[in-house]
Amino acid sequence: MQTCPLLRSLTERKSATRKTAAYRSVSTRANVDTRRRVAHLSAMLLEWIGWRALHDLLNAIPDSNDDFGMF
Repeated sequence: MQTCPLLRSLTERKSATRKTAAYRSVSTRANVDTRRRVAHLSAMLLEWIGWRALHDLLNAIPDSNDDFGMF
């Protein structure tokens, strides 16, 4: 199960879209594929930015108690 709501909604919609995929035209399928790619790319980008922010936050914490005297 996906923890990200965006990815979870995409995987839930995959099963629903497979049932109706035979009734779609080629242009509609291309639209869905494009939207899916954009959603996946945006989720990956947001994940990367989130991990980068967490990394920066953890690097800001002093390594030892001696470093707290500087503040």
